Amino acid sequence: MQEPTEFFSPEKLQLFVTGLSGLAPEEVRKAKLLYLRNAISEFEAMQASFEGFGQAQGCMSIIPLFWPIIGAQKRLMAAKLKLGKDRIRNAIEVWRGDLKGERFLLDGDEIVA
Repeated sequence: MQEPTEFFSPEKLQLFVTGLSGLAPEEVRKAKLLYLRNAISEFEAMQASFEGFGQAQGCMSIIPLFWPIIGAQKRLMAAKLKLGKDRIRNAIEVWRGDLKGERFLLDGDEIVA
């Protein structure tokens, strides 16, 4: 599974935007919508997998030796989720002109382009 942060890495975006050259404006709009919807789906899948992993961490938390490791894992997961969400929001903001009127649901928040 590709992480949402990878969808909007400079390399991935460069490849994506390059692939849009020569397309009609409506096709560019459709491609950007699909790209964002896929990124949001990947974000939600990563969020769900982190929640499942969090349950496993709960079982390990009865042993104090694991507390520092669990704490580090939780901070890492939170940082990845924040980065993914920020990059999706940034892309929506940058592409707002192409996405007029579209609505996206990201982590329970509705974003209107």
